[in-house]
Amino acid sequence: MQQYNYYFSNDTIPFDTITTTHEYKENHYPIVVTQPDPSLKEPKYDWAKGAWIENAAESQGEKIHALQEEIKRLQGIVAKVDAIAQSQKMLATLSLTKKGENTNDVNRRAL
Repeated sequence: MQQYNYYFSNDTIPFDTITTTHEYKENHYPIVVTQPDPSLKEPKYDWAKGAWIENAAESQGEKIHALQEEIKRLQGIVAKVDAIAQSQKMLATLSLTKKGENTNDVNRRAL
């Protein structure tokens, strides 16, 4: 009899290899037919997404750190865009004020 290797994954047992004589052509909970990526330290199958994910706590920490760095980078971009918008508003106010318009009228229109 031919032996087939599959992978078992649920919330209790995130990853295990099983061998059976039954051939599966598609996933049948909790049996997964595709092997997880070898780069995953502790693979777990995400049944909602239909994909293997990393389940190692240290990898989750690395992901959180990377997300925190990305948030800081994006906050810096937002600050620069805000500064540019403020500068443009000031330039528009100066330009219109030079044309003789009342500063209060210019500021009301800017709002």
